[in-house]
Amino acid sequence: MKATKTLPENYSLAWAADIEKDKWLMILLQVIAIPWSLFVLFLLGIYAYWLNPDLFAMFTAIEISLWPVLALLPVMAVAILLHELVHGLFFWFFTREKPGFGFKLFYAYATAPGWYFDKSIYWLIGLAPLIFLSLAGLVVAAFTPADWLFYLLFALFTNASGAIGDLYIVIRLAFEPAGTLVEDQGTGFLVFRRLS
Repeated sequence: MKATKTLPENYSLAWAADIEKDKWLMILLQVIAIPWSLFVLFLLGIYAYWLNPDLFAMFTAIEISLWPVLALLPVMAVAILLHELVHGLFFWFFTREKPGFGFKLFYAYATAPGWYFDKSIYWLIGLAPLIFLSLAGLVVAAFTPADWLFYLLFALFTNASGAIGDLYIVIRLAFEPAGTLVEDQGTGFLVFRRLS
C-alpha cells in the first residue's frame, strides 16, 4: 500500500505531532535546527571553497551594505516556496490530487489531508526537497558566476536548514514498524500502526 484515503480497520493511532498545538515541539525543532544549520553551513562552505578558493577573500573584501542583505529576503522566499512545491509535487504524484499549501508566521507547509501514506513513501515525500533541490543546486553552483554564487548558496542553506521538520518526522518514522501509515495534516502528523 502506497497511499490510501481509507484507513484500514486494523490500524490505530500510535502518536501525533503538531507544531501548532505543541509549543515544546516547536521549541525542540528550533533548538535542533541550530546544530543542523551550522553543519549545513560548514558543508556549503567546504563546497564553495572547492568551487572557488578566492570566494571567501572576495566576500570579506565586500563592504556590507543594505541592498545585498535585502536581496537575501526574496532569495529566502523563493527557496521556501520551491521547498514546499517539491513536497506538493510528490504529494500529487502519489495521490493524483491537488495538495494543500499554507503559510504561518514562522513556517510554510504542503499537505495532503485525508490521505494515509506508507512510511516508506512518506520518507520520500519528506526528504524530496532536501535531496533533489540540494543536488540540483550543487550542480548549478558549479556553473554560477561568482557574483551570484553567494545567493545560490544562501538558497541552498535556506532549503536544507528549513528541512528540520522533515528530518524530525523521517527520523521518528525510522523507528516505526513496516506498514506504518502517516497522515500529513499540514502543521502536524498522525501516525497509525497495524494492530497485532
